Amino acid sequence: MYYNAIMSIALLTAEEAAAQLKIKKYTVYELIKRGELPSSRVGKQVCISQSDLDAYLESGKVNARPAGGFGERSGAVSEGPLRAEPSYVIGPAGAVPAAAQTIISGQDSCIDLLTARISAAGDPVLRSYMGCYNALIALYNGRITMAGVHLWDRESGVYNYPFIRRLVPGVPLGVLRLAGRMQGFYVREGNPLKVRHWTDLARQDLTMINRERGCGTRILLDQKLAELGINTRMIRGYSRESTSHMACASIVARGGADLGIGCERGADHIPGLEFIPLQSECYDLVFPLSSRKIIAVEEVCSYVASGEFRRELEMLGGYDTSETGRYLEL
Repeated sequence: MYYNAIMSIALLTAEEAAAQLKIKKYTVYELIKRGELPSSRVGKQVCISQSDLDAYLESGKVNARPAGGFGERSGAVSEGPLRAEPSYVIGPAGAVPAAAQTIISGQDSCIDLLTARISAAGDPVLRSYMGCYNALIALYNGRITMAGVHLWDRESGVYNYPFIRRLVPGVPLGVLRLAGRMQGFYVREGNPLKVRHWTDLARQDLTMINRERGCGTRILLDQKLAELGINTRMIRGYSRESTSHMACASIVARGGADLGIGCERGADHIPGLEFIPLQSECYDLVFPLSSRKIIAVEEVCSYVASGEFRRELEMLGGYDTSETGRYLEL
Protein backbone atom coordinates (compact mmCIF):
# COMPACT_ATOMS: atom_id res chain seq x y z
CA MET A 1 0.00 0.00 0.00
CA TYR A 2 2.86 2.36 0.85
CA TYR A 3 4.46 1.61 -2.51
CA ASN A 4 1.18 2.33 -4.33
CA ALA A 5 0.83 5.62 -2.45
CA ILE A 6 4.31 6.66 -3.54
CA MET A 7 3.63 5.68 -7.14
CA SER A 8 0.41 7.71 -7.12
CA ILE A 9 2.38 10.93 -6.51
CA ALA A 10 3.18 12.64 -9.82
CA LEU A 11 6.87 13.54 -9.79
CA LEU A 12 8.36 16.04 -12.23
CA THR A 13 11.94 16.61 -13.26
CA ALA A 14 13.38 20.14 -13.06
CA GLU A 15 12.94 20.40 -16.83
CA GLU A 16 9.26 19.44 -16.63
CA ALA A 17 8.64 21.86 -13.77
CA ALA A 18 10.41 24.61 -15.72
CA ALA A 19 8.17 23.95 -18.72
CA GLN A 20 5.03 24.36 -16.62
CA LEU A 21 6.33 27.56 -15.00
CA LYS A 22 7.63 28.83 -18.36
CA ILE A 23 11.08 29.51 -16.92
CA LYS A 24 14.56 28.09 -17.42
CA LYS A 25 15.64 24.89 -15.66
CA TYR A 26 18.34 26.67 -13.65
CA THR A 27 15.66 29.05 -12.34
CA VAL A 28 13.83 26.03 -10.89
CA TYR A 29 17.04 25.07 -9.08
CA GLU A 30 17.24 28.64 -7.73
CA LEU A 31 13.67 28.39 -6.40
CA ILE A 32 14.58 25.10 -4.71
CA LYS A 33 17.75 26.59 -3.22
CA ARG A 34 15.80 29.53 -1.81
CA GLY A 35 13.31 27.21 -0.17
CA GLU A 36 10.41 28.50 -2.28
CA LEU A 37 9.79 25.20 -4.09
CA PRO A 38 9.94 21.86 -2.21
CA SER A 39 11.86 19.05 -3.86
CA SER A 40 13.14 15.55 -3.24
CA ARG A 41 15.97 13.48 -4.66
CA VAL A 42 15.48 10.12 -6.34
CA GLY A 43 18.94 8.73 -6.95
CA LYS A 44 20.80 11.58 -8.65
CA GLN A 45 17.63 13.18 -10.01
CA VAL A 46 16.01 16.19 -8.34
CA CYS A 47 12.22 15.78 -8.44
CA ILE A 48 9.28 18.07 -7.69
CA SER A 49 5.83 16.72 -6.96
CA GLN A 50 2.97 18.06 -9.07
CA SER A 51 1.07 18.91 -5.90
CA ASP A 52 3.99 21.00 -4.59
CA LEU A 53 4.26 22.77 -7.94
CA ASP A 54 0.54 23.51 -7.94
CA ALA A 55 0.81 24.78 -4.37
CA TYR A 56 3.68 27.07 -5.39
CA LEU A 57 1.60 28.52 -8.22
CA GLU A 58 -1.31 29.15 -5.87
CA SER A 59 0.73 29.99 -2.77
CA GLY A 60 -0.07 32.96 -0.60
CA LYS A 61 -3.59 33.59 -1.93
CA VAL A 62 -5.12 32.99 1.49
CA ASN A 63 -2.67 35.19 3.38
CA ALA A 64 -4.08 38.51 4.54
CA ARG A 65 -1.93 41.58 3.98
CA PRO A 66 -2.67 45.29 4.25
CA ALA A 67 -3.61 47.25 1.14
CA GLY A 68 -1.37 50.17 2.00
CA GLY A 69 0.81 51.81 4.63
CA PHE A 70 1.74 50.04 7.86
CA GLY A 71 -1.77 49.81 9.30
CA GLU A 72 -3.88 46.85 10.38
CA ARG A 73 -4.41 43.81 8.19
CA SER A 74 -7.21 44.43 5.75
CA GLY A 75 -7.83 40.91 4.48
CA ALA A 76 -6.42 41.74 1.04
CA VAL A 77 -5.18 38.69 -0.81
CA SER A 78 -1.54 38.05 -1.58
CA GLU A 79 0.27 35.99 -4.21
CA GLY A 80 3.61 34.28 -3.77
CA PRO A 81 5.05 32.60 -0.68
CA LEU A 82 5.38 35.22 2.05
CA ARG A 83 8.41 35.01 4.31
CA ALA A 84 8.09 37.05 7.48
CA GLU A 85 11.14 35.49 9.12
CA PRO A 86 14.63 35.07 7.67
CA SER A 87 15.26 31.85 5.75
CA TYR A 88 18.72 30.38 6.19
CA VAL A 89 20.44 28.04 3.75
CA ILE A 90 23.75 26.39 4.54
CA GLY A 91 26.47 27.45 2.10
CA PRO A 92 29.17 24.75 1.91
CA ALA A 93 27.74 21.32 1.13
CA GLY A 94 27.21 19.28 4.25
CA ALA A 95 28.35 22.05 6.58
CA VAL A 96 27.11 22.02 10.15
CA PRO A 97 26.34 25.44 11.71
CA ALA A 98 29.24 26.46 13.93
CA ALA A 99 29.14 28.33 17.22
CA ALA A 100 30.51 31.48 15.52
CA GLN A 101 28.51 31.05 12.31
CA THR A 102 28.82 33.59 9.51
CA ILE A 103 25.42 34.69 8.17
CA ILE A 104 25.15 36.89 5.09
CA SER A 105 21.83 38.33 3.94
CA GLY A 106 20.82 39.31 0.42
CA GLN A 107 18.93 38.04 -2.61
CA ASP A 108 21.14 39.29 -5.43
CA SER A 109 23.26 36.88 -7.45
CA CYS A 110 26.43 38.69 -6.43
CA ILE A 111 25.81 37.42 -2.88
CA ASP A 112 26.15 33.92 -4.36
CA LEU A 113 29.68 34.86 -5.40
CA LEU A 114 30.47 36.06 -1.89
CA THR A 115 29.13 32.95 -0.14
CA ALA A 116 31.11 30.76 -2.53
CA ARG A 117 34.28 32.69 -1.71
CA ILE A 118 33.67 32.45 2.06
CA SER A 119 33.07 28.71 1.76
CA ALA A 120 36.25 28.27 -0.27
CA ALA A 121 38.15 29.98 2.55
CA GLY A 122 36.91 27.25 4.88
CA ASP A 123 34.46 29.33 6.92
CA PRO A 124 30.97 27.79 7.30
CA VAL A 125 28.40 30.29 6.04
CA LEU A 126 24.63 30.58 6.14
CA ARG A 127 22.58 32.58 3.64
CA SER A 128 19.51 34.63 4.55
CA TYR A 129 16.99 35.97 2.02
CA MET A 130 15.20 38.50 4.24
CA GLY A 131 14.44 41.97 2.86
CA CYS A 132 17.22 44.50 3.36
CA TYR A 133 15.26 46.75 5.77
CA ASN A 134 14.76 43.75 8.07
CA ALA A 135 18.36 42.70 7.44
CA LEU A 136 19.69 45.97 8.88
CA ILE A 137 17.56 45.45 11.99
CA ALA A 138 18.91 41.90 12.25
CA LEU A 139 22.44 43.30 11.90
CA TYR A 140 21.76 45.77 14.71
CA ASN A 141 20.52 42.91 16.90
CA GLY A 142 23.59 40.80 16.15
CA ARG A 143 21.64 38.07 14.35
CA ILE A 144 23.59 38.27 11.07
CA THR A 145 27.16 39.13 10.06
CA MET A 146 26.73 41.03 6.78
CA ALA A 147 23.73 42.54 4.99
CA GLY A 148 23.29 43.40 1.32
CA VAL A 149 21.13 46.55 1.00
CA HIS A 150 19.59 48.76 -1.67
CA LEU A 151 17.44 51.31 0.16
CA TRP A 152 16.58 54.60 -1.53
CA ASP A 153 15.93 57.59 0.73
CA ARG A 154 13.33 59.89 -0.82
CA GLU A 155 14.31 62.98 1.19
CA SER A 156 17.99 62.97 0.26
CA GLY A 157 17.88 60.96 -2.97
CA VAL A 158 20.78 58.92 -1.55
CA TYR A 159 20.98 55.14 -1.43
CA ASN A 160 21.64 53.16 1.75
CA TYR A 161 23.63 55.54 4.00
CA PRO A 162 20.59 57.39 5.49
CA PHE A 163 18.81 54.09 6.24
CA ILE A 164 21.96 52.54 7.69
CA ARG A 165 22.44 55.45 10.09
CA ARG A 166 18.79 55.32 11.20
CA LEU A 167 18.42 51.54 11.57
CA VAL A 168 21.84 50.71 13.04
CA PRO A 169 22.48 53.68 15.34
CA GLY A 170 25.60 53.90 17.45
CA VAL A 171 27.29 50.89 15.83
CA PRO A 172 30.54 51.53 13.89
CA LEU A 173 30.01 50.00 10.44
CA GLY A 174 31.83 49.26 7.24
CA VAL A 175 29.91 49.79 3.98
CA LEU A 176 31.28 48.14 0.86
CA ARG A 177 29.92 49.00 -2.60
CA LEU A 178 29.19 45.77 -4.47
CA ALA A 179 27.68 47.14 -7.68
CA GLY A 180 25.12 49.35 -9.31
CA ARG A 181 21.87 47.84 -10.60
CA MET A 182 18.80 48.99 -12.49
CA GLN A 183 15.31 48.88 -11.00
CA GLY A 184 12.22 48.92 -13.18
CA PHE A 185 9.09 47.18 -14.35
CA TYR A 186 8.62 43.64 -15.62
CA VAL A 187 6.07 43.51 -18.43
CA ARG A 188 5.17 40.93 -21.03
CA GLU A 189 7.31 40.79 -24.15
CA GLY A 190 6.55 43.61 -26.55
CA ASN A 191 5.10 45.73 -23.71
CA PRO A 192 1.53 45.41 -25.11
CA LEU A 193 0.08 47.86 -22.55
CA LYS A 194 2.77 50.51 -23.22
CA VAL A 195 3.98 50.82 -19.61
CA ARG A 196 6.62 53.55 -19.29
CA HIS A 197 6.57 55.32 -15.92
CA TRP A 198 5.70 55.07 -12.23
CA THR A 199 2.49 56.98 -12.95
CA ASP A 200 1.26 54.02 -15.02
CA LEU A 201 0.65 52.14 -11.77
CA ALA A 202 -2.49 54.23 -11.26
CA ARG A 203 -4.02 53.00 -14.53
CA GLN A 204 -7.15 50.93 -14.02
CA ASP A 205 -6.40 48.73 -17.03
CA LEU A 206 -3.26 47.36 -15.31
CA THR A 207 -2.86 44.77 -12.55
CA MET A 208 0.46 44.57 -10.73
CA ILE A 209 2.26 42.02 -8.57
CA ASN A 210 4.06 43.72 -5.68
CA ARG A 211 7.09 42.81 -3.57
CA GLU A 212 7.01 42.07 0.17
CA ARG A 213 7.29 44.70 2.89
CA GLY A 214 10.84 45.35 4.05
CA CYS A 215 12.59 44.68 0.75
CA GLY A 216 14.40 47.54 -0.99
CA THR A 217 12.23 47.30 -4.09
CA ARG A 218 9.02 47.72 -2.09
CA ILE A 219 10.48 50.67 -0.18
CA LEU A 220 11.49 52.33 -3.46
CA LEU A 221 8.01 51.80 -4.88
CA ASP A 222 6.19 53.14 -1.82
CA GLN A 223 8.33 56.27 -1.72
CA LYS A 224 7.80 56.90 -5.44
CA LEU A 225 4.03 56.53 -4.99
CA ALA A 226 4.10 58.95 -2.05
CA GLU A 227 6.16 61.40 -4.11
CA LEU A 228 3.60 61.26 -6.92
CA GLY A 229 0.62 61.41 -4.57
CA ILE A 230 -0.74 58.05 -5.78
CA ASN A 231 -2.99 56.29 -3.26
CA THR A 232 -1.94 52.65 -2.97
CA ARG A 233 -5.57 51.60 -2.47
CA MET A 234 -6.29 52.71 -6.03
CA ILE A 235 -3.64 50.39 -7.51
CA ARG A 236 -4.94 47.06 -8.75
CA GLY A 237 -2.85 44.22 -7.30
CA TYR A 238 -0.87 46.36 -4.86
CA SER A 239 -1.66 44.00 -1.96
CA ARG A 240 -0.47 40.90 -3.87
CA GLU A 241 3.12 40.12 -2.90
CA SER A 242 5.99 37.94 -4.10
CA THR A 243 9.20 37.39 -2.16
CA SER A 244 11.86 37.67 -4.88
CA HIS A 245 12.60 39.44 -8.15
CA MET A 246 12.50 36.12 -9.96
CA ALA A 247 9.13 35.05 -8.54
CA CYS A 248 7.67 38.46 -9.38
CA ALA A 249 8.98 38.30 -12.95
CA SER A 250 7.72 34.72 -13.39
CA ILE A 251 4.18 35.71 -12.36
CA VAL A 252 4.16 38.43 -15.04
CA ALA A 253 5.57 36.04 -17.65
CA ARG A 254 2.82 33.50 -16.84
CA GLY A 255 0.12 36.15 -17.26
CA GLY A 256 -0.66 36.40 -13.55
CA ALA A 257 -0.17 40.19 -13.65
CA ASP A 258 0.42 42.88 -16.25
CA LEU A 259 3.30 44.44 -14.38
CA GLY A 260 5.82 43.62 -11.68
CA ILE A 261 8.69 45.54 -10.13
CA GLY A 262 12.26 44.44 -9.53
CA CYS A 263 15.84 44.63 -10.71
CA GLU A 264 16.93 43.97 -14.27
CA ARG A 265 18.77 40.76 -13.48
CA GLY A 266 15.59 39.31 -11.94
CA ALA A 267 14.17 39.04 -15.44
CA ASP A 268 17.17 37.15 -16.86
CA HIS A 269 16.45 33.87 -18.62
CA ILE A 270 12.67 34.16 -18.19
CA PRO A 271 11.09 33.93 -21.65
CA GLY A 272 8.22 36.16 -22.68
CA LEU A 273 9.33 39.03 -20.45
CA GLU A 274 10.55 42.58 -21.06
CA PHE A 275 12.24 44.98 -18.62
CA ILE A 276 11.43 48.71 -18.44
CA PRO A 277 14.33 50.55 -16.70
CA LEU A 278 13.32 53.31 -14.27
CA GLN A 279 16.01 53.98 -11.65
CA SER A 280 19.64 53.03 -11.13
CA GLU A 281 20.50 51.98 -7.59
CA CYS A 282 23.48 51.14 -5.40
CA TYR A 283 23.85 47.70 -3.85
CA ASP A 284 26.06 47.78 -0.75
CA LEU A 285 27.28 45.27 1.82
CA VAL A 286 27.13 46.39 5.47
CA PHE A 287 28.94 44.83 8.44
CA PRO A 288 29.94 45.87 11.98
CA LEU A 289 33.55 47.01 12.26
CA SER A 290 33.84 44.67 15.23
CA SER A 291 33.58 41.83 12.66
CA ARG A 292 36.23 43.27 10.32
CA LYS A 293 38.92 40.79 11.34
CA ILE A 294 36.92 37.56 11.10
CA ILE A 295 37.85 35.29 8.19
CA ALA A 296 34.62 35.72 6.24
CA VAL A 297 34.59 39.54 6.32
CA GLU A 298 38.29 39.80 5.49
CA GLU A 299 37.84 37.41 2.57
CA VAL A 300 34.83 39.33 1.24
CA CYS A 301 36.54 42.73 1.51
CA SER A 302 39.62 41.45 -0.31
CA TYR A 303 37.54 39.74 -2.98
CA VAL A 304 35.23 42.72 -3.68
CA ALA A 305 38.26 45.02 -4.03
CA SER A 306 39.81 42.68 -6.60
CA GLY A 307 39.59 42.76 -10.36
CA GLU A 308 38.38 39.18 -10.22
CA PHE A 309 35.09 40.17 -8.58
CA ARG A 310 34.50 42.91 -11.17
CA ARG A 311 35.18 40.51 -14.02
CA GLU A 312 32.77 37.95 -12.60
CA LEU A 313 30.04 40.60 -12.24
CA GLU A 314 30.63 41.69 -15.82
CA MET A 315 30.35 38.09 -16.97
CA LEU A 316 27.00 37.79 -15.16
CA GLY A 317 25.84 40.99 -16.88
CA GLY A 318 23.43 43.69 -15.73
CA TYR A 319 25.78 45.34 -13.21
CA ASP A 320 27.52 48.73 -13.11
CA THR A 321 30.98 48.07 -11.67
CA SER A 322 32.27 51.66 -11.83
CA GLU A 323 32.12 52.00 -8.01
CA THR A 324 32.61 48.35 -7.06
CA GLY A 325 34.95 48.10 -4.08
CA ARG A 326 34.23 51.63 -2.76
CA TYR A 327 34.52 51.49 1.04
CA LEU A 328 33.21 53.85 3.71
CA GLU A 329 33.10 53.62 7.48
CA LEU A 330 30.13 55.09 9.35
